[in-house]
Amino acid sequence: MKNMRIAKLYCIALFLVLAFGLSSSTRVPHVRKHYLKFINNLSNKVLNVNCKNLNPYIDLNLHILLPGEVYEFNYEITRTMNFSCDLRHGSTSTVFSIGDKDTKRACGGNHCIWKSQDDGVYLLNRRTKQYKFMYKWGQ
Repeated sequence: MKNMRIAKLYCIALFLVLAFGLSSSTRVPHVRKHYLKFINNLSNKVLNVNCKNLNPYIDLNLHILLPGEVYEFNYEITRTMNFSCDLRHGSTSTVFSIGDKDTKRACGGNHCIWKSQDDGVYLLNRRTKQYKFMYKWGQ
């Protein structure tokens, strides 16, 4: 008889844990991958690429690209992350965000390809397969 009561209490406790424990579980943050590629299409100039995120602080260090070279990386992005990149050649540079919604929309998703040319920086729209002028050097 005593064993029967204990078994019933365990069943009730298990039911309550399953019923309330699962419905009030902690939300897992939405995480997805973001892929980036930088192409140095400058005529006979070295391109310096340095990308950072402020929250949490992540510095991907300086990458030096000779003409025609490519630098690629990917990262898992949450809603609070927003990388920005500093592209430099010679004494001129441009800094811009690479993880915001407008940029992802302009590149056609989470795979963004940036091309540096003598007149500025272009972004490939993967849906239209065309590069769009985005930033002038020195801005």
